This record gives sequence, C-alpha cells and structure tokens, in this order.
Amino acid sequence: MASLAHWIRRPFEPFWESTRGYNGSKLRRDLLAGLTVSVVALPQAMAYAFIANVPMQYGVYAVIIQCFIGSLFNSQKFLSLGPTNTQSLLVASTVTRLAGGQPELYLQLVIALTLLKGLMQMVMAVARLGGLVRFVSQSVITGFTAGAGVLIAAGQVNWLLGFSVERTKEQWPGIVGIVQRLLPHMDQIKPLSVMVGVGCLVIVIGARRIAKLAPGPLIAVVCAGVFVAVNGYGPTDLPLMPELPTASQAMRIFQIPQLTMSEVEQLFGGALALALLGLLEAYSIGKTIATKTGQQINANQELFSQGMTNTVSSFFQCIPGSGSFARSALNHYAGAATGYAGIFNAIFVAAIFLLFSRWATCIPMASLAAILFVIAFGLLDFKHFFRLLRSNRSDAMVFAITFLATLFIPLSYAVFVGIFLNLTQFIQRSSHLHIAEMVRSSAGPFIERPLREKSGNRQVLFLQMEGDLFFGVADELRTRLTRIQQSSCRVVIFRLKRTLAIDSTVMQVMEDFARQMNEMGRHVVLCGVREDLMEDMKQYGLVDTITPENVFPTTYGIFTSAQRALDRAKELIHGSIDAREIMDQDDVEGWSYEI
Repeated sequence: MASLAHWIRRPFEPFWESTRGYNGSKLRRDLLAGLTVSVVALPQAMAYAFIANVPMQYGVYAVIIQCFIGSLFNSQKFLSLGPTNTQSLLVASTVTRLAGGQPELYLQLVIALTLLKGLMQMVMAVARLGGLVRFVSQSVITGFTAGAGVLIAAGQVNWLLGFSVERTKEQWPGIVGIVQRLLPHMDQIKPLSVMVGVGCLVIVIGARRIAKLAPGPLIAVVCAGVFVAVNGYGPTDLPLMPELPTASQAMRIFQIPQLTMSEVEQLFGGALALALLGLLEAYSIGKTIATKTGQQINANQELFSQGMTNTVSSFFQCIPGSGSFARSALNHYAGAATGYAGIFNAIFVAAIFLLFSRWATCIPMASLAAILFVIAFGLLDFKHFFRLLRSNRSDAMVFAITFLATLFIPLSYAVFVGIFLNLTQFIQRSSHLHIAEMVRSSAGPFIERPLREKSGNRQVLFLQMEGDLFFGVADELRTRLTRIQQSSCRVVIFRLKRTLAIDSTVMQVMEDFARQMNEMGRHVVLCGVREDLMEDMKQYGLVDTITPENVFPTTYGIFTSAQRALDRAKELIHGSIDAREIMDQDDVEGWSYEI
C-alpha cells in the first residue's frame, strides 16, 4: 500500500517540493514573475493561435490551462507551458492537409491532435523513453527552429501587406506553398496595414532595447488598437482581429474531444512529431536555464508533465502546447521562486483576457504579424551553423539538411529527417570497432598500440576490446579475426575490462573464431571479464567453447587478471618460451594510442 501511495504521489513531487517552505517572500516573487510573464504570454498566445490557423481565443485557452496544469508537474520550476511557435506551425502543417478547407473539421482535428499528443507523451513517460532526447543533437533542434523561424516570418507577410490568404491541401508544403498563396493577391496591398505593422515592429524592438522586462508586444498591440479606434478604421481599411467570446461564453469551454480511429491514423505522424519536439524544446530550455541555476532536469518527468497537460487541456479546447523558451527565460529573469509563478501567470492571463476581450476587434492583424516577425528572427541561430562549419562539418550538414527539410517538406517529416540523420551519425560512429594491441613496455606493465594483424613470430597476441560490441561491429571483427587466424599466433588473449556489453551476434563471431582456433591446435583466452558479461557468455555457451580454465574474471588488482591470462598462455604453449619472446616489447616511454 505504501508503494502504491508513493507511485501516486511521485508525479506530483515537483508540486510538493514547491509547497515545502513556501513563505511570503516566495509569494511576492512568484506574483511579480506571474504578472510580468502574463503581459507577454497573452499577445503571444493570440499570435501562436494565428500561426496554428485557429481563432485567437484557443491560443489564450491553451496558455491559461496548460500553464496552470504544467506548473503542478514540471520538474523545472521556471518552465512555462503553453502554445509555442514551432508547435503551432507543426499543427497547421499537419491538419491543413486533412481538413479540406472545412473550419469546423479543422478545429476538431486540432483539439484531437492535442489529446493524441498528450496520450502519446504519457505512454512514452511510462515506458521511460525520456532518455531518447540524448540521441537528438543541438544541430537538429537549431536547424528545425531556424527553418520554422523563416516559415513563421514568411507566413505573416500577407497580414503585414493587408490581405488574407487561404491554405488548401492542394498547395505545396513549406515556403513554396506560402509563395503560392501570396502571388495571386499582391495587387491587394493596403499601405495603412504596412504602416501599422512597421510601427509595431519599431515599438517591439525599441522596448526590448530600452528594458529587458518591458512588455513590447503588449505595448505594440495596445498602441495599434488605440490608433485604429481613435481614427475609426474598420475591416475595409485594414484586416482586424475577429470578435472574441464574451466572459460567459469563455466559461463554457469544456468539451469532450471527438476522435475516430481513422483520424488517429491520419494524425499519428503529426502527434508523434509534436510529442518528440515538445520533449526536445522542454529539455533544451531546461539545459539552458540549468547552467545558471544548477537545477536537475528529469526528462521522463517532463514527458509526463507535458502528456498530462495536453491530455487534460484537450477537454478545454486547447491547441497543442509545449515549453516556451521566451516565457521560461522571462520567468527566470523576473525572479520566480517556485512553480507557483506559472499558476499566477495563468490567473493573470485569464483576468486580462476576460476584462479586455471586448476591445479585441480594434486590434489590427498587422500588429500580431509584427510580433511574430520579432519572434521568428529570434529563432534564426545561423551563428551556430557557421561555428559548426569551422569545427564539425558532419554536424553542419545535419543542421543544413534539417533546415532545408523544414522549408520544403511537411514539418512532421522534417522533424523525423533530423532525428534520422542523428541516428545515422550515431550508428556510424558506434559501429567502429575499438580494438588495440597491448604490448610490454619499460615504462610500465603494458601500453596500447594499433593492432598489427601480421604478427611476425609472435606466439601470443594480447588484444584490448572496448565499448559496446554489438552486431554493427560484427563484420569488421570477423574480418580482423580471420587475418589473425592466418598468422602464426598460437594464443590470442582478449581483455574485456573496458567492454560494456557483448550481443549475441558478436558472441557468435568469437565462438566461431575460438572453435576454429581449437581445431588448429591453438587457443583463445579471455581476461578482465566482468560478472555480468561472464553470466551472459555462460548462458550463450561461449565460455564452454573457450573452456572455463581459459576465462579469467576481472579482479581488483591492476592487470592481475591480464597477468593470469599471460601465465595461462605460457602453459598452453608448454612453458618453453620466455615471456619476453611471447609478446612484442616496446621501450618508448609513455607511448600510447587511443583507439
């Protein structure tokens, strides 16, 4: 019963940690941080709903509900959940192809995508798959976000110019589709919309230069709204934000998501991309802020937190959300003390929205476009790319391909392209066989040097094996052992002290080699064998093939197991040869190779 209580309590551990020792000082810091972030979160939420191609209120619902729920489960106290630029862009890319220009179906699919993403993340958390984030490099994340930044900026050009465009599934994905949508409407440019957009752009950038905490986006939206209201401009003069729901309507947002098996199949790829991207974003934010705070990041807890947040919020008509770097960094900068800052942020956003939503129809769309231009520019980290070009061409290639894939193919595929490239890199690097020859030296017991398979007159060959010996290195190992078998060596010693694991494919290669050596009256000896490896090799039958007296487990003494293996090698060749004749020697002091 105690273990069950612990299991139930565990997901809420971040919340209980925030509660312990909570006092008036922390309350003041959290209230101030929550208010500071809310004045940025509200216009951002509307802008991100804009990117996702849904009515503005659904972005606001998402930042309120998701920020509140996420604050109960996040392992990072500064992480601010809600709609983000990349998530919203991926939502639009996924759902536009399926909705066929039907607004009601489009919105239904977006909410269903939120639910599916949340459930997927919770399953991944239960399966402890958070560690997968380690296999996605910064180059993939930076390449994807840079591509998303270009798409976001390009997608706002029509609103800056003063006309609306329709997205259809017949259009090409990415930047080509945006150009397709823009070209037929270039004769509809409204100078007033351009003027308002440029003015808001100046306000947002200027406010950021004056003070880091200045709410430039909110100031720009308010100024633009006042300008439109005072001059009496209407929708015929420039595009304006549609009417938002009243307070009473906003209170009735609970609705069970509609999701069929056919829609699950259609949305599955997009939901998986959203789930992986959400984890990557949260983990990247955590690593960045952790360099300043020293806070530990629990990838599985973040998966569970986002999964729970998206699952619950889908019942309140929220679009998919994730961790926002801008809001999280601002939360930290504003002095948040605990995760309660996120709860206060949600409350303040809700209050501002309910009090001022009636004036939303005065806000020009060009002002939101200006905010998104600034956000998009912040996603372009080409400095990282040029540093990679100078230092690591392989990672630079991953960045470039991911960036181009983001621009020209559906975003859900672009995420997987980057991850696939990373996995390919990892497999290529890990498939290199790490094997070295150990030789006597006057500078110490042994040194390592590259394996020279032509052994000359050596009767004993002493090899050091390292890393994971898995099926990827089996062919290379078989080739090398075949060459050794063709030499005059009578005993081959494998030292497995630095071997982390051996899979069945490699064990079969070693067993074939040992059997062939035995048939030729020659021998294989193992030393430095850890207890877990010994058990695996016994179960497979490799120890019986080599014979137990030729297998020496690891010991606490330095090279003790190795010396016992060498003594056994002397016995096997009748002890008639001096140890100095058995192995090559090298008297170059301190000479070593890292293989």
